[in-house]
Amino acid sequence: MNIDIALDLELYISYNAFVKWLIDYMNKQIIATQLISLGLEEIEANIYLYLLEHGSRTPLELSRETNTDRSKIYRHIEKLVKKKLLEESNNNWGKKIQAASPKNIELLLQEKEEALMAQKQLVPTLIEGLSNIPNFQQREFEVKHYRGQDGLKQMLWNQLSAKKEIVAFSYKNKNDIAGKPYAEKIRSVQVERKIILYEVENETDQGDYWYTDIPNWRKFYKSRYISPKTLDIKQYIAIFDSTVAVVNWLDGEYIGVEIINATYAQMQKQLFWKFWEIASKK
Repeated sequence: MNIDIALDLELYISYNAFVKWLIDYMNKQIIATQLISLGLEEIEANIYLYLLEHGSRTPLELSRETNTDRSKIYRHIEKLVKKKLLEESNNNWGKKIQAASPKNIELLLQEKEEALMAQKQLVPTLIEGLSNIPNFQQREFEVKHYRGQDGLKQMLWNQLSAKKEIVAFSYKNKNDIAGKPYAEKIRSVQVERKIILYEVENETDQGDYWYTDIPNWRKFYKSRYISPKTLDIKQYIAIFDSTVAVVNWLDGEYIGVEIINATYAQMQKQLFWKFWEIASKK
């Protein structure tokens, strides 16, 4: 065979082998990232993938071949066994570890869902208990300050603690001020908790909810139009329970405060409902 052809063939084979290795490596990295997103640590994802590919190993072999400290390998193995992603076996040569079926990932997710459901069921009782702590109840007047978009998002989330309704003088669509993904999350939780949002605004979207994909939004959102000549709204003001939340825009930056006082909140609600009567459905 011509030496040039032989060299070209060898380079071609080497190139193809490299491409195959690179594709395999990238696929493993993608899978490892997906496992990490399910709650595994990076080293745990690497251990699981290694055993899937190479078969059972003793803890010592696994420590050496994955370059994991021997003092830590047993802890990671124990955690993966609890997650049902590794299985242990004993024979004449001692304990060996092997990867469990990838289908066990479904069991892992099911356990997470069950744990989350149990936690969600505890939340109302926990919130009620914390709210009844004497020192918390005795706070008659409190002011909290927020700044930037993260602060605004926190304020929007705080409103979801409302017992049954939120009333607001609305300024700007939540999609514009918090981003649609977060705004949709707020709307979804509001509907889930059956909280009704009433808004008086200078631009009404009553009956045309182009900005949201949340089912049943119509049942939990009511708005009325008021002319800027009657009330020119330049701030977002929301009143819920004993809290009045005010968001202001200063040089393009969000600045907000929450005033927590039952008497003040009640007065602001009375003002809101007066303007609600003046405002028109549109």
